Amino acid sequence: MSLLDGVVLLCAQTARSAAYVQALIDKGLRPQGVIVFGSRANIPSSPRDLVVRTLPWFCPDLSIQVEDSLKAADWPFVTVEERALDSEALLSCLEVLSPSLLVYSGYGGQLVPDVVLNMTRVLHIHSGLLPRYRGSTTLYHEILEHNGCAASAILLAQTIDTGPLIASREYPMPPSGMDVDYLYDNLIRADLLTAVLAHYHVTGQLPSSQPQKELMPAYFVIHPVLKHLALKKVDSHRGSS
Repeated sequence: MSLLDGVVLLCAQTARSAAYVQALIDKGLRPQGVIVFGSRANIPSSPRDLVVRTLPWFCPDLSIQVEDSLKAADWPFVTVEERALDSEALLSCLEVLSPSLLVYSGYGGQLVPDVVLNMTRVLHIHSGLLPRYRGSTTLYHEILEHNGCAASAILLAQTIDTGPLIASREYPMPPSGMDVDYLYDNLIRADLLTAVLAHYHVTGQLPSSQPQKELMPAYFVIHPVLKHLALKKVDSHRGSS
């Protein structure tokens, strides 16, 4: 197991955090510290397929919750019951751990407050190819417009999805029938995260960052009709299995 010196993973009780933790364990990359915040959640359910598949990228088992994966791997972690990112308990944990890099995996709609951004660099994996696809549920817009998906690694800034770009990767359409919201979206984010942190482990630094020169308008949560069309496109795509 390779220790990522100075790296702290901030995990909500979500499918994304479950995917991140499992992918890091699979790659043998252990953060210096882990903070799990918020209340234990129900296992995700979906009308689409959440079953683990053999893919070119690590596919998480979302029936395993974050804390259970951490305990199984014997990784030390601390828990904070409060969900707010500026809670006294969470900020105290960050002060004690004093990370040089904070990997953020929060709850939907949360924005990292300035008090955290001023403490350390915050790494976020965005679903969408930046700077073109800013905002929410951009994965579906890319499916509709480009027959594929992407993930981007950025250092967070005060304005949403505008921070320096660290890395990005493009991915094919999800397999036919697969859940996109909980499984595919999070497994491609986890794949890019492990690639960035593997680089950090080998070199001692993040990949070179580049400012986002052209900032496009942010997308809002996709309309249900457009989401339905995107899923139909996934299921009818010839390359799906």
